[in-house]
Amino acid sequence: MTHPIRRWHPTHRIGLLSPSANPAVEPEIRHLLPPQAALHVARLPVMPNTTLEQRNAVYLGHVEAALGAFGNLALDAVIVGLTGTSYALPPAEDQALQTRLSAHAGRPVILASRAIAAALAALGRRRLLLFSPYPGWLTERAETYWAAAGFDLVESFKVSDTFRAYDLTPEEVADGLAKLAPPQDCAVLISGTGAATLDAMEWMRGPLGVPVLSSNLACAFVACRALGLPASEAMRTCCPDLAALLPAAIAT
Repeated sequence: MTHPIRRWHPTHRIGLLSPSANPAVEPEIRHLLPPQAALHVARLPVMPNTTLEQRNAVYLGHVEAALGAFGNLALDAVIVGLTGTSYALPPAEDQALQTRLSAHAGRPVILASRAIAAALAALGRRRLLLFSPYPGWLTERAETYWAAAGFDLVESFKVSDTFRAYDLTPEEVADGLAKLAPPQDCAVLISGTGAATLDAMEWMRGPLGVPVLSSNLACAFVACRALGLPASEAMRTCCPDLAALLPAAIAT
């Protein structure tokens, strides 16, 4: 029997590991994935009475155990919704960690930092303007990471001297982006999976005139590319240059 194209039942299942209090990574990844990819979320452990720096120091150690939270659910890939934790590692060690986690899970495990590097490579952009919602020490780690990864960091823009990723509004992100004057051969990176970025990227893509990436957008792009999935409407709207590199959607 020849069946119509599926409308409701997913063809692929993608897992997401999220920090417990992260308000943006789950809804943004859902918007950035196409409808035929189901999203299944597990939260990393709550760490009361700890600082951001303390949590970042131990989060990656919890990822392998957290992969087991999905049980026997047949996932095609898993996204680790963390960026800042990777900035404490040299890029080569970060890549090796992603490779080990993927081998352990038996499916692609996507670290946000490595997804950003892959998205930038796909766009052919080696120059980077960093938009940071981090405190100074974490912004410095991000700068060191991207320089070590071979990128030319043309500017680093801090929204605040404190950690603001989780409470930034799209309007604040857009107002910050409006202050930038990126060279035409670079890309703008909004680092951090917890910042509300989609509306701001849509509003500012035209005025900035260069590709604008976020951690969440890069993760969704790499997952779709690995699984042969088409770009979602949100990805086409926020970063058409990346969306164009994915397979064409099947007409329904």
